[in-house]
Parts: sequence; C-alpha cells; structure tokens
Amino acid sequence: FGQAEVSEKKEIAIFQLGYSGWAIPLETLSTIDIEIQRVFLDLGRFSIFGMEKRFATRDVDEFIRILKGIKERTFELPEKYQFYESFLTEAEFERLIGAFIIAVPVVTSFDSQFVNGKEWQTNIKTNVSFIDVASGKLMGIANVESSGTSRETQYKSIQSAIDGIPMTLQYEIRKIPEFQISTGVLGTVGGEIKIQLGSNMGIKPGDEYKVVVGGSYEGFKDEREVGLILIKEVGPEVSTGIIRYSSIKVDKGVQLREIPRLGVNMDVYAHSYTYLEGQANKASSFLIGARFELTRGVYDVHPYLAVQVLADLGKWLPLSAVAGAQYCIYARRLEFGIRGGLAAGSNALIQILNEEFNSTDDPWFTHVGVSAGAYLSYLVTRDLKVFAEVQADYLFGILTDEIFGSYGGYQIGAGVSFKL
Repeated sequence: FGQAEVSEKKEIAIFQLGYSGWAIPLETLSTIDIEIQRVFLDLGRFSIFGMEKRFATRDVDEFIRILKGIKERTFELPEKYQFYESFLTEAEFERLIGAFIIAVPVVTSFDSQFVNGKEWQTNIKTNVSFIDVASGKLMGIANVESSGTSRETQYKSIQSAIDGIPMTLQYEIRKIPEFQISTGVLGTVGGEIKIQLGSNMGIKPGDEYKVVVGGSYEGFKDEREVGLILIKEVGPEVSTGIIRYSSIKVDKGVQLREIPRLGVNMDVYAHSYTYLEGQANKASSFLIGARFELTRGVYDVHPYLAVQVLADLGKWLPLSAVAGAQYCIYARRLEFGIRGGLAAGSNALIQILNEEFNSTDDPWFTHVGVSAGAYLSYLVTRDLKVFAEVQADYLFGILTDEIFGSYGGYQIGAGVSFKL
C-alpha cells in the first residue's frame, strides 16, 4: 500500500447567527452563538476564529459574489460594505480570505408560542452555509431543526430547543464530504489496529471508518469500500480500532475514511412473552418494542432507552419504558451483549383507546420495575444488524387495581438494528 491520505485541521471563520425578520430575544441569539461555536470546537477538525457580524439569508449569495470578485480582482471593495445590518471592512475581508472556509449561520424559521393554554412550544430552523474561500463556491449547507417545550416559561422552551442543536449540527457538518476525516493505518498490535489521528482531530470511541482501496484514475476518484473499522480507544494523536469485517488485510498504509453517523442505533423487535408462575389467569402473549442505543463516544458500554407494549389478547395493553445500559463484546461481524435497566409502566394506551387520556383524574403512571436480557447480533451490512435475544421483565403495580397489578415474564425474540 502507498501513503494514506491524512486529514489536517481546516481554518474556518464563523459568523454570528443571522436572524433578520424574526423577533428573537437577544439572550437567545447569544446562547445559540455559543452552542454553534462549541459544536465546531467539539468536532476538533477546525482552527476557528469568530466574526462579530450577522448576515441575513439573502446576504449569503451576495457575499459569495463579492468574495469571488475580490479573488478574481473584478470587484473593488470600498472601505465598508453593508450586508443588511452588518458592515464588513476591507481589513475584515482580507482576514476572511486568509481562512480556508467561512461558516454563515442564519435562522430561517423561529416560532415560540403558548399552545392550547397548556405549554410553551418553540421551533427553530437554522441553516449554516459553508463557503470555500479558494473558489468562492458554496460547499454545502447544514440544516438543523430543533424544538422544545415547557409548561413553566417561554425561556425554558427556547432553551430546550437550543439544547437540541449541537448533536444534529455536528452530524450535518460531518456529512459534508470536505469535512470528513481521512486517515491511515499505522500498524497492528495484538489483533487491534493503530490509526493515525486521535482527539487532536475530534475522533471519538464508537466512530466507524470504512476501509477503502483504489485511488484516482485519469483524474477521477476510483475507490471501493472493502471493510469496516470500529474505534475502541482514542489517544491524543493515535486511535485504536478493531476490524468488524474486511476483504483485504488491514495493515500499515491502508486508507480509512470516516463514516458520519448521528451516533444512535435504533432497534425494532418482537418477543414471545410468557407470564411467570402465579399469573395463570393471563395467557401467553407477545411484546413489541423499539430501543435506542447511544453509540458515539462509547465503545463497550452503551446507554439505552426502550419503549415496549405488551400486546395481550384482551384490552390490557401495558406500556413500559426501560432506561439502562448494555455491555457489548465484538467478534468481527458478531456481537454479544448483556443489558439491564429500570422500568416504568403506564396505562396510557388504554386511556387513549377509551378516549379518557387527559380527560379524567385516573393515574396513568402504574408500575415500576426492572428489565434484564442478553443478545447475539450479526452485522449484515455496515448500516444494519439482525439479532436474537432473551429478556425478563418484572413490574410492580403501584395501584390497588386487579387489572393493573404486578406482572412479569420471560421472553425470547428477534429484531433488526439500524445504525443511524
């Protein structure tokens, strides 16, 4: 293998959030500005300097036009040039031209209001445009939509919406090809591989990299994906990974490229459910559920949240939620794990079906309990797994109600996991 391509930090100038046409509180603007800057810092792959200017949406195209004119010497910049409410001086333009990339975040929609006399709801849509200074062209746009609610104050609903920006924005930025990390294999130690770059470029445990072969042919990219690497540990400048699969020997000089992911697995599953002894009045049933596992920033211990419905033959449809963690062991495409968590139950489905939810004083929080299980999965493609699992739940009824008393059972089932 030849020398692998290795990414370097890119210089980026970040403007403050543009908001023309929207009545946004100033403290909200400052908070979003800070969150956006923090996203770029956390990504680790940028050298950042900030611009204390705000653009409107319509200014972006004009800014690109002028930037091209300056580069091509077809536009003579005055001492100051106005973009909506902001002025850029000749010195500021020269500073921007020295950067590799310019990021211009703009609010495209802001709605915050008190809904149905119950709660504040806030919805924010933000676009971040990335401009390549060298060519004066638009590299890409990161679109972020976030929402938040609060029964207390409008400010809390706005803050809740702002809290949803970082994770989505990170993912949208990492999806832009020019910002994805390329690196190479340094060597192998005890079956694990050492990879150039680490926390200095924002690599995290749980990140995945594709193994690629080929290069360019007649000036065109000619690469094929032949394997998958999972990052296990991250050092300052070197990371350690394991091979999930590869059709070539992964050795020194092999090229790796980042696979951008949101960092969550979504599992959909169905279980055959058998009640424990002492509950003979309840027939065997089945359980369906969805589970969301955090995968970015973790390697062998994944926090998870699951929502399940026990579908009985009668009208008894207990809904439960489980929050816990699972421990994973990897063996190429195979993955084995155990999990456990705390559960809470509700009769909300019955109330909804009977059109009683929010219209009666009947309690909807009905159970507390525990859940534990084990699974074996197989990685079919880089983005999809299938799995079989066993599980046991027991929920203690907190109401003096025969229908919603304590219940529990053991289960066996299967499902599909989508890597998001």
